[in-house]
Amino acid sequence: MLGAIDQGLRGISGGFDRLNTTASRIAHDGAEGDLAANLVDLMRARQAVQANVASVRVADETIGSLLDVFA
Repeated sequence: MLGAIDQGLRGISGGFDRLNTTASRIAHDGAEGDLAANLVDLMRARQAVQANVASVRVADETIGSLLDVFA
């Protein structure tokens, strides 16, 4: 179960890295860049972060339930 939390946290970190990279690309390229593709990348990164947050939340709740059973 801790592996699931660790994996989720790495996914969250990777999603934020992707958000930062894409935001930097938008700021650097300006009007000459491919804004549509960059916006799609931003949305994908946001969804990846949201999915990983959900998986960490579920793993945390599962650990809490297991502790309640064993207590």
